Amino acid sequence: MNTRKLKLFFQGRRGLLPRIEATCGHEQGIIWFHVASFGEFEEARPVIEATRTRFPGRKILLTVFSPSVYEPMKDYDQVDWVFYLPLDTPGHARRFLDAVRPAKAIFNIGEHWPFLLEELRRRGIETYIMSVRMEPDSPYLKWYGIIQRRILQRCYRCVMVQNEESQRLLTQMGVPEVKAVGDARMDRVLTVCSQPWSDPVVDVWCDGMKVFVAGSTYAVEDRMLLDIANTHPECKILIIPHELDRAEVDMIVSEAQHGAVRYTDYAGKRADDALLGAQILVIDTVGMLSRLYRYGFAAYVGGAFSGPMPHSVVEPAAYGIPVAFGPRYDRELHCKDLVSLDAGFPVANTQELEFFYEKSLGDRRFLERSGKAASEYCRRSAGATEAIMQVIFG
Repeated sequence: MNTRKLKLFFQGRRGLLPRIEATCGHEQGIIWFHVASFGEFEEARPVIEATRTRFPGRKILLTVFSPSVYEPMKDYDQVDWVFYLPLDTPGHARRFLDAVRPAKAIFNIGEHWPFLLEELRRRGIETYIMSVRMEPDSPYLKWYGIIQRRILQRCYRCVMVQNEESQRLLTQMGVPEVKAVGDARMDRVLTVCSQPWSDPVVDVWCDGMKVFVAGSTYAVEDRMLLDIANTHPECKILIIPHELDRAEVDMIVSEAQHGAVRYTDYAGKRADDALLGAQILVIDTVGMLSRLYRYGFAAYVGGAFSGPMPHSVVEPAAYGIPVAFGPRYDRELHCKDLVSLDAGFPVANTQELEFFYEKSLGDRRFLERSGKAASEYCRRSAGATEAIMQVIFG
């Protein structure tokens, strides 16, 4: 977490419990969702919005852990309130639940807050977790995962997982109620890619061309992309960094040999020759990534060089384009599925990424075959939202 995020993290928690008490303390029957990050929010979003549609008169609370989701979604209109989650201590857990008194609590993926979840269990509040993925080498299955195992065994009315392997592993672990329902994010990305959308700055920069889109990139990946851009001036590259680090964006702009510009320098302003002629456009704002993949003929998704796994690979795959990502992808189910279908392509270095870029740019049959496999995979995997709603609400 960078300095700016740390500052927002602690600022957002000043006076947090009194604000929650004043806001929620007189309400009844609250449905409470919790997500950690923006990526987790996107996975939970279809279920949150389906809940709002089904229960228009109920109060819905969304809590988050990271500023990366709080800042862009603090005014999210499908819920009644968005708050940070108080830090997990016994006192905070009791005070938070005294104020909120949720009818149901729904968590996403794998955040286990021991004191809060034990307090939910003690009070008999229906608690669920969705979008869980489990692998044979998961830390939860090791000797040091005993606390997480105990939580999964004791604290959730139902653990909803993405695939049958996860269901089998959790059942063997002794989790009493496990259901394989899929990944609701697939419903979300299919909805997003089916909706008409364009951006005037990107439209002008693209000038009708399809471009190479690199989303959620980290510093090591930005440098790889720069190497490729500087060697291949023939195609434009759209870069959406994972962190809006000014120094990193400045580095891309200054070291691009064939021109690079920042999105925010042109948003709401007149285009000029620098925008029209730039090989690289850096999106230095949040909230656009899932829609920007529609401009691509192929995509690279960051996170699997400096992080534990790639970010969402189904966001570009839903548009029917091949997707590359770094070498640490074994913990991401969708990556493994796409690789098996020749629609996802792990790369270990700049040379392998450059090969993927060149093949996508120059081999139409590869592009069509891989893109079709990616799109069909996403469509086959739709329907998790309704399955999750059935588990939680009947």
